Parts: sequence; C-alpha cells; structure tokens
Amino acid sequence: MGVIRKTLGTFLAGSIGSVAYLTSATNLTTPLPADDELWSSKSIATFNRHRNPTIQDVVWKRLPLSQIRPELRDNEEALATEFCRGAWSGYAYAPQRLIMMLANRGPKTRDQLFRQQQLAFSKYELGTKFSDHFEVVDRTSNAITVRCGGSPLEPGPRELDGLLVVSAKVDKDMGTVDVSLKTAFFNSVEPVGDGKKPANLAAELLHRLYSRAMVDSGVRRLTR
Repeated sequence: MGVIRKTLGTFLAGSIGSVAYLTSATNLTTPLPADDELWSSKSIATFNRHRNPTIQDVVWKRLPLSQIRPELRDNEEALATEFCRGAWSGYAYAPQRLIMMLANRGPKTRDQLFRQQQLAFSKYELGTKFSDHFEVVDRTSNAITVRCGGSPLEPGPRELDGLLVVSAKVDKDMGTVDVSLKTAFFNSVEPVGDGKKPANLAAELLHRLYSRAMVDSGVRRLTR
C-alpha cells in the first residue's frame, strides 16, 4: 500500500481535474456485498485464513458492447485478459511499473514480467509473476485473481496481504459489458482481534483513487 500511495501521489499531485475525471468516469462500491463471489472463493480462504478485517471495494464501469473492439465482444475470457493487460501496461500503473522495474529486476526475478510490452501481451496465466509484487493465483472464464502486498519470492503470510480480481461480464440482453477491479486487503500473519484494518483511512482513499485510474486505463485497451 505504501508504494501505491507514493506512486499515486506522484501521478495525481496537484491535479484536481484528474480526480474529478476518474470519479465521474468510474463507479465505486464499498463494502462488497455479503454474497460477493470473492468471499466464497478458494483464494480468500487460502490467504485470509484468519478471516481478518479487510479493506474491500470494487471499482467498475459499464460499457455498451458497441464500443468494444469487435473481436472481444463475445468472449468474456478475452475481455478479462485484455482488460488486465490494459490496467498493468497503461498510464495508471506507469510510475509504479518503472519503480518496480528499477528496484526489483535482477537474477532472482528473471522469470517475472517488468516491461510495459511484456505486461501488454501477457496471457496472465495461473502462476504469472510480475513487478516482483504480483502473482496470478486463480483464473476463471471471466476473472483473473492476483495476489499482491509482497514479493512472490516470499509467498508466506504478510502484514499487508491482498487480492485483486480483474473481471469482465457481458450482458447480451442489455448489450453491455461490466469490467471491474475488486480488491481485498488484510493481515494474513495472525488473527486480528480488535477489528483494525491493515491500513489507515488516507491510504484506503488513495488506493480507491488508484483503482479508478487502473480501471480507466484498462478500459482504453478494450475500445481502441
């Protein structure tokens, strides 16, 4: 969350217009509904085994299918993959992408993705690691679940652990597609008995603004 806070601060410093645009261009739901698919997923059961308090939200956007690239309109899996590519290869992740590449690329991470072009064309298959901070831990027909909060080289519990779910859902009757970035952050090291979340309110708000930028960035990949 610290890296997110720094990179977003750099990206949006003094830019009230950017904040206003992202707020109007994307939708935010928090907390997640009690019946959300994330809560019954194997990923949340594996990584938040203590059922600790979470910072939880989903940023989403609904688009007419007519605006989507024709080759993607009938394939939710392709939509989710392309949306994921746009999120991590686009403008929103650019500052963090550079910081991570300069800080983390080396012999131990040679099998990971760092460059923009790599992230722009990855299939984000199960086990894909990138920026020495993210790892794909689950895939379904329309969603990609990424673990964050620390290096994939150290897969154990983390004081700030997290799951990001990138998804795309087509409604053919309505002629629309919903794309979203769902997040849950938690302490996976030990049980938290006082209800304390893993980050303060300021970091939580910055994270949500960053998520809005990631969704906007991902959408651009679907419509061009």
